[in-house]
Amino acid sequence: MRAIGVFALVLAMASPALAGPGNSVIGGKKLEEDMVHNAGTGYPNTFYEWWNKGYKKLDWGLSADLTYADWGAARAGERTTIGGITVRTSGRFIKVGLGINAILRWNLASKKRPKVTNDTALLFKPGILVSGNRFDAFTFGIKGEMGVAVSIDVHERVSVVTGGFIPLTAFFSNQGISTQTFLPLLIRLGVEINASDRVAPWFFFDLGPGITFINTFDIFGTGNNNYTSFAWRIGAGTAFWGVLAKNKNKSDAAAVESEPAAEEPIE
Repeated sequence: MRAIGVFALVLAMASPALAGPGNSVIGGKKLEEDMVHNAGTGYPNTFYEWWNKGYKKLDWGLSADLTYADWGAARAGERTTIGGITVRTSGRFIKVGLGINAILRWNLASKKRPKVTNDTALLFKPGILVSGNRFDAFTFGIKGEMGVAVSIDVHERVSVVTGGFIPLTAFFSNQGISTQTFLPLLIRLGVEINASDRVAPWFFFDLGPGITFINTFDIFGTGNNNYTSFAWRIGAGTAFWGVLAKNKNKSDAAAVESEPAAEEPIE
């Protein structure tokens, strides 16, 4: 964490004019393109996102993901004592599943300074999950992820991303298995890089505590089965645009406008 902070500071001091990637998908900067695609993989899922530039400060989108661990974030298991030795059991409840999410992001503030530009946005990402759990029972999940994402442009092609996220999830299973609610409190460290005019790879790592409630409606209670553990998620991928005619024509038109007009020959 300290190394990333020092790296961002050095880049900020060395860069006189900072713009950063124009189409952020993990941070807080508003989209510049009308449509952006985003594909990534990591743990606990692999996903595709379809982003759209909305009205004024709003961006919206849809996403689908293949989940192979707990949906909102991976988690460590509950501590238990076996033979006088305290160990932590596996915290994985979901075995594999398919999720669909809506994406809403509202840019709250954009501050430009001589050496750095900051963008802060409010993120809301509700979704549903159809899956199987480790007991081979059908599981239906719902998610209400909320967060504050911050993009810090430290170079004309690089943005450091931070913020806080709460991917609250609840799992309902059949065969008499207790419902579960998982409440992670995550802090993000990430980076977005404008690799070309139409491609921006990214990477992030989220880490924080997570609270597991074995009975969904015991969130505000004092159930003995509730426990706290580490929660985390990691991902890498790329955002890309200009693959459809609408975006391609927009980019091509901008390139044509920037070219100087050819002089007519003198007869």
